[in-house]
Amino acid sequence: MWEIKYLKQKELKKLFNVIKNSNWIRKFYLRDLLIFNIAYYCWLRISELSLIKLEDYNKDNAQLYIRRLKWSNNSIIILDKERKLLLNKYIRIYNIKNDNELLFKSKNWKAMTKSNIEALVRYYKNKSNLINFHFHMLKHSIAVHLLEIWLSIFELKQYLGHKNINSTMIYSSFSTLMQKEMYKKIENKWLV
Repeated sequence: MWEIKYLKQKELKKLFNVIKNSNWIRKFYLRDLLIFNIAYYCWLRISELSLIKLEDYNKDNAQLYIRRLKWSNNSIIILDKERKLLLNKYIRIYNIKNDNELLFKSKNWKAMTKSNIEALVRYYKNKSNLINFHFHMLKHSIAVHLLEIWLSIFELKQYLGHKNINSTMIYSSFSTLMQKEMYKKIENKWLV
């Protein structure tokens, strides 16, 4: 069976807290916090994250247009209040005004590369003691977490932008909360 690596919600909170608490160390902590938050919430690959421009963000509706790669449909994600506030603050502080301007830039104000993101992952992985953490785990984590709050598999397919439901079904076997609830139902309703 194929194994998906993801962060449990407790581990994810630990990671975000480490990034938040690094603001006195790292000048770019707000950018870093937003990168990890948006990647998690919007189910992004590194390459998809690096494509986001200011024009992709509808501030009035808190909508972020995502250009999906690798067999997924482009999608519009409506940001929750926390990520909307974070993104608005980031845009204001970093003075991002040009619609064609990339949202996430390196220290040299150039487009974030895979190696830039991987360096951030190594830094925060060490700070948070998440031994096997890698960036792609954020993508898997949101899928499992959404199932744990009882999104249907069809709602999850829509959220993730999958073209094929079989791609989405993979995540259903990794939600331990769903498995526990399933066995509770069976135990409580068993007829014989």
